[in-house]
Amino acid sequence: MNEQGDNLRQKILAVHPGALGDVIIFSRLLERTGGDVTLVAGKEKADLLRGLGVVERAMDFETLPMHECFSDTPLKECRLPCMLGGHDRLISCFCEESGEASVRLAGMCGAESAAFLPIRPSEDFRGHLLDLWCDMLGMEVSGKTPAARAVPREWREQADNALKSSGVDANRPYVVLHVGAGSEEKCLPRELIASLAGNIGTRQMLITLGPVELDRWDAGKLDTIRREFATLSCPPLPILAGVLAGAAAFVGGDCGPAHLAGCVGTPTLTLFGPSREEHFAPIGPRVRTIAGRTLGDIPPGCVVTALRKLIEARTIPT
Repeated sequence: MNEQGDNLRQKILAVHPGALGDVIIFSRLLERTGGDVTLVAGKEKADLLRGLGVVERAMDFETLPMHECFSDTPLKECRLPCMLGGHDRLISCFCEESGEASVRLAGMCGAESAAFLPIRPSEDFRGHLLDLWCDMLGMEVSGKTPAARAVPREWREQADNALKSSGVDANRPYVVLHVGAGSEEKCLPRELIASLAGNIGTRQMLITLGPVELDRWDAGKLDTIRREFATLSCPPLPILAGVLAGAAAFVGGDCGPAHLAGCVGTPTLTLFGPSREEHFAPIGPRVRTIAGRTLGDIPPGCVVTALRKLIEARTIPT
């Protein structure tokens, strides 16, 4: 776009303090705005999306005085307006719509228009959260799947080093399993992990563990996983993005890495139990989902078959 076009682009302040998967779904909305976007989110998540080219600028939610939105201090005496800067439009998953805090946040960034979006649809909504948001913003709900985001070469190189340290050869095909999630009900059952490990052919298998697993799981469970499988624990998000981008496939529950895998174009198989796939399925060109009442209700054989089909589909010329 030329300089004149850049000057005409709407300056958008986007705010989402949520978890990785939620922020990545939010980023798919921001892609459709066509604006010059500043994202306020957790630092690593905001920096990730800037590195993937989704947003132009990133700000760390945790270091900003966001509490000023809920105070009665006059705006001219608050620090947040100067830190945020001026914007034409506010799109926020922080502060409830029509509350005083939402009015203050819009005023703090000088936005002439502001939209405050729910973090999840109502139970009776039929459709994806992204569709709901598009409808609320007056955007066309497109059936076209967003393209994959290219991972910077530096991240891929860092990922190769992390894979080597975990015992995985980046030059040979590997499948990533993220076994944990934000709640125990979304974690992959042990028998499913074993079934996948025995049915991926000559491909290597890498288990990724996040901070929730390291914090909540007992040491014995973690040691068992590390003894039996190549394991990568809490990699920085740029490295995780590089690992996922190079994988033959990804399998996981409803978790942040599943959304990141979909975003970078990895063949992604996501298993849903307690959460609803129609609301929260990862978005990407090679995403498939399987749902059951619980993850334990999903037959391991069905997962193996779906994974094989997903990997084979990637190899078919287009």
